[in-house]
Amino acid sequence: MMNQESLSNLISINNDVLWGVILLMGHLISTTLALAIFSSILLQNKKKGLLFLILLIVMGVLTLYRVMSYSITFGIIIGFMYIILCFVTFISLIRKMTRENQL
Repeated sequence: MMNQESLSNLISINNDVLWGVILLMGHLISTTLALAIFSSILLQNKKKGLLFLILLIVMGVLTLYRVMSYSITFGIIIGFMYIILCFVTFISLIRKMTRENQL
């Protein structure tokens, strides 16, 4: 059973694990939304989609640089998140584009 002091330490502002999880979850949500917007733009207009992709890549590199200076572990985790999310987006775009070409 947890006492009051250990519970307050778990939820305290100085808890690095809590802030790390918040950082990762927030970054996961924002990256997923950005890739969804990218795929929508790309399907409508290829030039605008590629421009948005360049913007996302630049922002991703800058974010990785900043996160790596904070913590290499978080940087590696975010790098893997980028790889997995880009792979899922790529597969989704391939399926949507082949479906549109079949119609």
